[in-house]
Amino acid sequence: MKPIKRIGIIGNGAVGMLMASLLAKDYSVTLYGRGEETRDVTIERAGMTEGTVAVPLKPVHTLNETEADVFFVTTKAHQVRAATERLTGDVPVFICSNGIAHLEYARERGFHLGVIEHGVTRDGNRINHSGLGRVRIGSLHTLQPLTFIASPLQVVWEADIEQVVVEKLFANAIINPITALCRVPNGAVAEPPCREVAQTIYEELTPLFDQFVPYTYIETIIEKTAQNRSSMLRDIEAGRMTEVDAILTPLLKRAEDRGRKLTVIPLMQKLIIGASASC
Repeated sequence: MKPIKRIGIIGNGAVGMLMASLLAKDYSVTLYGRGEETRDVTIERAGMTEGTVAVPLKPVHTLNETEADVFFVTTKAHQVRAATERLTGDVPVFICSNGIAHLEYARERGFHLGVIEHGVTRDGNRINHSGLGRVRIGSLHTLQPLTFIASPLQVVWEADIEQVVVEKLFANAIINPITALCRVPNGAVAEPPCREVAQTIYEELTPLFDQFVPYTYIETIIEKTAQNRSSMLRDIEAGRMTEVDAILTPLLKRAEDRGRKLTVIPLMQKLIIGASASC
């Protein structure tokens, strides 16, 4: 594969803006989002990293695959199909959305996967980089490992990206619904009564996957993000659509396929849908 010089980032939310602002130092970066006009957007970054960067923002419906050497898709899970309809996979595409709803879609389209571990929130064009982590990428196909210039993003190649995605799903499926329904930061999941609910969700999740995720991994994520407010909580507070259909709903189908009876996960799914509808 030719050297990476141009990077397209689809989705101009908090994650997309964070990636664009940090990658723009070493690459030609273009953001793609909703809207009708091409314009420059000035991103102000505060928190763990600080800086001000201007990058071009283009309407996603005008995207041309030849404009970049690699694409990162940072939209919400329910926006992935529409966001990638102009891509063929001839240029590497990494879907970095939460959940597992996009796994089969990525396989079918020849796309690849990414997991974002950074904490970031957005207020207009100002983003707060609240937690350092990694951008973990990998392929479900035969794509050779890609390397990127070192930056605070810490883009790393994972040989078993599906394991990484499942681990992130476990954390999201446990932390997001509890914090969203209880209106608490992530750290509360480590304490009663949330802890007992978390452990019950974990026990229902484990038989649904061939990959094993130790509960200590969940505890580590809770500790590292203790002060954060989960994306599902922020979505409900802002009256936005949540990612329940990417994180929890696919688990119901997975349980049915495996002949497993779930109790708590279906209840959490219904409560999140209800909470979203009442916003």
